[in-house]
Amino acid sequence: MTPLGLLLPALVVVLALAPIRRPFPLAVAGWIVGLLAVELPLHLGIAVVGGTAPAFLDGDVTRADLVAAGMLALILAGLGVLLAHQLAAARVLDAALEEAGVTTTRPASSQRTPWLRVLFQPFPLRPRAVRRERLRYGPDPAAHRLILYVRRAAGGSDPVRGVLVHLHGGHFRSGGPGRESRALLFDHALRGWAAISATYHLAPTPEGGFPRHLQDVKRLLAWIREHGPEHGIPADAPIVVAGSSAGAHLAAMTALTAGDPRFQPGFEHADTRLAGAIGLYGYYGRLGLETRDVSDPVRHPAEGAPPFFVVHGTRDTYTPLTGSRRLVRHLRGGSPNPVAYAELPGAQHGFDPFASPRYLAVVRALGAFTDRLAPGS
Repeated sequence: MTPLGLLLPALVVVLALAPIRRPFPLAVAGWIVGLLAVELPLHLGIAVVGGTAPAFLDGDVTRADLVAAGMLALILAGLGVLLAHQLAAARVLDAALEEAGVTTTRPASSQRTPWLRVLFQPFPLRPRAVRRERLRYGPDPAAHRLILYVRRAAGGSDPVRGVLVHLHGGHFRSGGPGRESRALLFDHALRGWAAISATYHLAPTPEGGFPRHLQDVKRLLAWIREHGPEHGIPADAPIVVAGSSAGAHLAAMTALTAGDPRFQPGFEHADTRLAGAIGLYGYYGRLGLETRDVSDPVRHPAEGAPPFFVVHGTRDTYTPLTGSRRLVRHLRGGSPNPVAYAELPGAQHGFDPFASPRYLAVVRALGAFTDRLAPGS
């Protein structure tokens, strides 16, 4: 073992603990390199130890080995800090729910971390009890795609409690359904919700796609109301829209522009009200100078906003949490409904593709948030 062989994992850990913030291209590169340590510190630690252990077993310890051992100890200590940040998320999420007046009988911090799942299934797989169906909600076969997840009925009917729609990220120019927040979608499907992962029109620039991508989300809501009963979804089922990154912007805009005919061309009278909205590491600013008065969520009144849950990481270098704080201030200044806000210690951008202890705590907290929005809760 040589110190040179540990330089890469050491760099990954350093970028996870002290991410680069400027210039932006370098910050993005640092985020990507450090993401493995931020989200999967246990796996990285096991890999590093497994790769270096043989050098200590040959019985011939050199000065270089001692230097490498010191580097290994520092790497493992850094990974321990990152794991501690993940485990702290549950308490932060519980506090956010309590502050917003959302009570839960099973706080996230009181539930055990499923370590076997964390270790052996880091990318969530669809449970056997969840059925998947690929559908279209509009005329465009590329943009108007969705994946519907529902619980398999044990026998006879299995009524749907509500609908959770998740909108992917990708800077409004990339991405697709079924890649992010899989653990959240599967959890809701298992708890009797219809969980939908959907895409929308993409464009070279965020402003270039506006307002078409927002219209797509509204079209999806109208489709759920009209065609949902064909798939076991009651026409009056409560709908919660969640989104990651750019999808969070769309979720917020959808919640704040319910029934706005500007964004419902051809279906102006469709009911596009939401029972709740969820934003994960979102961008909530304007999409460009020409559309700044209509594409910025805080330019829309908060008085009619549904309950919100906004979650952001304290080390997000792609969409800094200042945007989430700005949106939360706007919502709390006008909305009569609960606004829960959690800043996850040490979390970076894109924390929801993995079944990490942090994101599983997020899933439990969001489940408590949506449970109160479903009938009979």
